[in-house]
Amino acid sequence: MKNTQTFAVKGMHCASCAVIIEKTIKKIDGVEEISVNNGTENVKISFDETKTNPESFNKKLEPLGYSIVVPITAKEMGMTGDEHAKHLGVNQSKKEKLAEIKKMKTKLISAIPLAIVSVFVMGWDIFSQLGVISEMPLFLVDFFRYLLPIMATYILFVVGQPYLMGFYRFLRYGKANMDTLIGLGTSVAFTYSLVVSAFGTTLLKSLPNVFHTYFDVTIIVITFITLGKYLEARSKIKTGDAIEKLLNLQAKTAIIIRKGKEFEVPISDVKHEDVIIIKPGAKIPVDGEIIEGSSYIDESMVTGEPMSTQKKVGSSVVAGTINTSGSFTFKATKVGSETLLAQIIKMVEEAQGSKAPIQALADKISAVFVPIVLVISFLTLGLWLLIGNSYMGFSQALSFGLVSFVSILVIACPCALGLATPTAIIVGVGKGAKEGILIKDAATLEKLHKV
Repeated sequence: MKNTQTFAVKGMHCASCAVIIEKTIKKIDGVEEISVNNGTENVKISFDETKTNPESFNKKLEPLGYSIVVPITAKEMGMTGDEHAKHLGVNQSKKEKLAEIKKMKTKLISAIPLAIVSVFVMGWDIFSQLGVISEMPLFLVDFFRYLLPIMATYILFVVGQPYLMGFYRFLRYGKANMDTLIGLGTSVAFTYSLVVSAFGTTLLKSLPNVFHTYFDVTIIVITFITLGKYLEARSKIKTGDAIEKLLNLQAKTAIIIRKGKEFEVPISDVKHEDVIIIKPGAKIPVDGEIIEGSSYIDESMVTGEPMSTQKKVGSSVVAGTINTSGSFTFKATKVGSETLLAQIIKMVEEAQGSKAPIQALADKISAVFVPIVLVISFLTLGLWLLIGNSYMGFSQALSFGLVSFVSILVIACPCALGLATPTAIIVGVGKGAKEGILIKDAATLEKLHKV
């Protein structure tokens, strides 16, 4: 039997991640269709329940560093499993992102001072070679010769641990993303520098110009990449605010009358034709029609009007609106996912999760971007060793080749390419929802510039 669900995804942070997840799940028997949205960090999967299930998705994804949030129950808000998965994803992913931001902030507090020291050493070396300042005193040279390897070791294995894991998964599973590029580049620079520091005066003494190390490259690159991811995580956490605010409009419980008695029940237990009591200041739990009493209701979340609307017997009421004065009873006509609020949430979620035509081009480029960058970087290093060797000697060719190799890996970050379009869609649709403008999908949003 075909089932379509939307899941929040842990560990997805770049366009290459989205490509890896899509290709991995597509290979599972029983999966009919999949759509991964890097901006919302969600994946929508259509699959045959008789052949596969969400647990089997995680078995394939977890070794690669990803996992999907499997919904436990769909009773909340009377939702379907698909709707509840989105709701769970909004709440859980925000908590996880806040924890991730806090963790990155702690790492940056220790990493930034070390990066400043590295920039200081690098700057002194550059300006002294240009004759702007005098050369560094020998006692400082010896001091930093021992300090930089210690600093780089901490930065690489503690602050840069996610990048090392990306490099490890590339070696084991052949799946490459942005972390792979950073992990590979900084690991090569660190390993080369460590070998030179350990054996430069013994085994490698016959090679001229081999004493230059690149510990500062490892320190500075990882620190700045981590700082960029920290700022990105802080900005992305705000993109889901529109959905969260809409979800918070929903009342959690309702007071119903059954067999002449009042009961407070979760709104998931409210059924059609139930009689519900609304007191002053309470939220309307479901859509319905007033059968007794009258009041003024704040419907600004639906109409955008700041003034409360008078309601009397026969008037309709909408879930999520607020009763400002008076008490009344009404009969439930639409419950759960049938309510207007649930439909608005669903429309905004679908619009944010949709892809604009321009995003298809970005996805195609992102799919081949990382492998191409890896090929170019290794090709550059190889050409330096082959051609540069005959002009400047092996050691200097290796040094120039290594710098070029690391530079290509580090600057070729596909995140901006894959994140720009979905982030713009999420923010645009969310901002529209806040202002009372509901946008059907990303394609419609893209056409607005023609209006």
